[in-house]
Amino acid sequence: MNSAPAAIEPAPGAGPWRTLLRRLRRNRAALVALVVIAVLIALALGAAWFAPHAYQDQFRGAEMKPPGTRQLTRRPGELEEASRAFVLGTDVNARDILSRMIYGARVSLSVGILATLVSLALGVLIGLLSGYFGGWLDACLMRLTDTVFAFPSVLLAVAITAVFDKPSFLVVFFALGLVGWTGIARVVRSQVLSVKTLDYIAAARALGAGHGRILLYHVLPNCLGPIVVLGTLSVGGNILGEAGLSFLGLGVQEPYPSWGGMLADAQGHYRDAWWLAVFPGLAIVATVLAFNLFGDGLRDALDPRTQK
Repeated sequence: MNSAPAAIEPAPGAGPWRTLLRRLRRNRAALVALVVIAVLIALALGAAWFAPHAYQDQFRGAEMKPPGTRQLTRRPGELEEASRAFVLGTDVNARDILSRMIYGARVSLSVGILATLVSLALGVLIGLLSGYFGGWLDACLMRLTDTVFAFPSVLLAVAITAVFDKPSFLVVFFALGLVGWTGIARVVRSQVLSVKTLDYIAAARALGAGHGRILLYHVLPNCLGPIVVLGTLSVGGNILGEAGLSFLGLGVQEPYPSWGGMLADAQGHYRDAWWLAVFPGLAIVATVLAFNLFGDGLRDALDPRTQK
């Protein structure tokens, strides 16, 4: 008696997300960077719990104390002194450096992420419209892109913030977002130019799909890889931009701390109080490096040509 052979089902292939995660796990630098980013985000979100003191607290008699200092001191309004440790030292106003750096992470990360979202919204929209429709619209949008790109980004951000009487958090991330979209628009446009010539776009048109549906459901999903990588890399650049504006006095204003503002306060004290500049500077370097390494890891994971 012959029995029919059992059908052998093919093993399900790995999905795109599993493939991305598997490739990311092979990149140790990207994994370390992701851990650093996760820790920074946790510190920023839980600053009220992680910071040993409030960012505006001043401790009488503890001005310009070096890292590791422990002494009896009291806040204004307190009657009795208490022993307090200052892990990273204090500034000229007797405020704890560690607490101000933890709260400053909120500003740097928030500005970096929100400014990147503004840049992505503008760059993706302009790149999609320019690459898909072409013609006179493409020419006008690309000349606008070239004009904005011709201005130095820092000077343009300074000009935008200077328009307002008092710079604020909203002004800073809006200004950085307005000057950082040009590179995104160019990359998205080039990606759209190659995608719109594929057969499935012609099939969608033949089935009666409108321009909006084709852009949202067929063109944009095939551009997400470069967009995600550019967005990750842009966060680091916007964090540097915020630090530069705050250093010039055009960022978040006192008493709320920012890493760039702390660097500005350290001017004139590089020799007698080195910790005022070293720790905020290291925080900026570590954060920007983490986002850049993670962006490089994403780029390698999304590009099959980099896989052996």
